[in-house]
Amino acid sequence: MSENQEKTILSKILSLFWEPSGTFQSLKTKISWLDILFPLLIVIIISLIATSYIVPIAINDQKARIENSEKLSDVQKEAIIERMENRADSPVQYITTAIATVVKVLVLALVMLFVGNFLLGGDVKYFTMLGITAYVGLVDVVSLGIKTPLIVSRNTTKVYTSLALLLEESERFLFRFFANIDIFAIWKIVLFSIALGIILDKKASKPFWIITIIWLIYAVAAAALAGLVKI
Repeated sequence: MSENQEKTILSKILSLFWEPSGTFQSLKTKISWLDILFPLLIVIIISLIATSYIVPIAINDQKARIENSEKLSDVQKEAIIERMENRADSPVQYITTAIATVVKVLVLALVMLFVGNFLLGGDVKYFTMLGITAYVGLVDVVSLGIKTPLIVSRNTTKVYTSLALLLEESERFLFRFFANIDIFAIWKIVLFSIALGIILDKKASKPFWIITIIWLIYAVAAAALAGLVKI
């Protein structure tokens, strides 16, 4: 990678947070594999660092849930906790985090491609949408930068930047649904709307409402499915 390319990619990253239209206009004009790999690599590295802090706390939270469960016998509880402790120092969790990050970008790019080409009548290339999705994924770096210190300081993964703050924590569907209405998810919707508006030469409001509806359907489904998995 040349110095000139590094500066170009760096300027796109910085622009994403203060003038996102500049980033997406640049991607519309020209995009390379570096525009996918570089932002993706940043997210993976930050995610792996955050994982090293979050996983031990998450395991403690899960242990507490298991120990307080009325659906499991003492023998089952001991077996589950033992398996969790054996996996605690395993590199598998880091490999899983990296793979999940990549898969998330691939799938989300497909969803946005569907929105752009089938629902908005555009002709967006998957390669272009991969680049856009990789840059939008940098929002996760900000999210982790805020949430990880809070999780560590409070020693619990029950940290929310969503409408869940308005409710008492519970296992109810409404709480799970509100937990998905996250400020960082909304930020991504806005960015994707701006991106599709620029790529398709449309007002950002058109993709915004379509993406929002799809996201709300996902939030409802995720909250409902989470209610089926109870310990």
